[in-house]
Amino acid sequence: MANGKHLTALAVKMGMRYYEEQNLVFGKVAGYECAVREQPEKKMMMVHVVAKSAVDDSGMQQLLEQLQQEYPAITAAVYENYTASLRLSTTQEGDLMQQAEEVLCRITDFAKKEDYRPCCSGCGKTKDVRRFLLDGEARMLCPSCRAKAEASLTDQWQQKKFPHHSVLKGVILVLVVLLIGATAWVGVYTGGHSAVLIGVAMTILSFLGYQYMAGRMKTGSVIGLLLGLLATVFLCHNLCVAFELVVAIGQQQQISITGALLFIPTFLKDPTNREVYFLQLGLSVLAVALAAAPMLWLVHYSWHHKEQLESLEELAA
Repeated sequence: MANGKHLTALAVKMGMRYYEEQNLVFGKVAGYECAVREQPEKKMMMVHVVAKSAVDDSGMQQLLEQLQQEYPAITAAVYENYTASLRLSTTQEGDLMQQAEEVLCRITDFAKKEDYRPCCSGCGKTKDVRRFLLDGEARMLCPSCRAKAEASLTDQWQQKKFPHHSVLKGVILVLVVLLIGATAWVGVYTGGHSAVLIGVAMTILSFLGYQYMAGRMKTGSVIGLLLGLLATVFLCHNLCVAFELVVAIGQQQQISITGALLFIPTFLKDPTNREVYFLQLGLSVLAVALAAAPMLWLVHYSWHHKEQLESLEELAA
């Protein structure tokens, strides 16, 4: 079985570079980008050569089949995505590093003889190609294929972070949270206590609940959620004022909650009442806004987060 020492020796002998963290040897052999990577947990070693044929790809596949017959350690060999890939079993007897070296030389000699060219392993582009690490494997990618690979990784990150994608469930959950929050708000306020913490909890649970059920929040979702929170705060505040009016006016004449709500515009004509009303409303909105701030930052982060490939080296082709 290969180890770091043997891979380092192979890298030095072949003029390649050893990346210890990835257990990977990567570099040029006869002008072609090649990679050798051992995977001890799978008891195998992968050998890759990136080369594009100007005419026909069948010749490379035939060579790989021939190599598979000559070397018992090779358990699989295929040429696809402009890359000759061979899987060598580390359980086979013999000098695996020597076999990997021979295989690399055979493939690169054939590629040079048949006028294969180094290229992007995604699209075959031969210019402005760089070395990157993708899913633990070395890849030669042009800017366009790199962008596609990073977009795919970002999508995977989004799906892992926000695994559920039912907007309807998200909306229903938010409505339930707002309903329970409004009930608790009015109940706590009429009990003679401050309902600010209820507003904070309602805001946080609304954002987290929607993201859990619906996944990544879009602009419309954020705007809708904020409007829903503000509307709930406004409704709760007016209900609390209405309850106070029922208690105050009820001592002189009978009045319902509906009547008290309709009486609020008249109540606000008094400058003192108006000042207290908007001060309390402003404090409630401020509490919700402060609670929403970190939630909005998380949403902003999810919008702008982008996974990036690890660059293995500078311009390589």
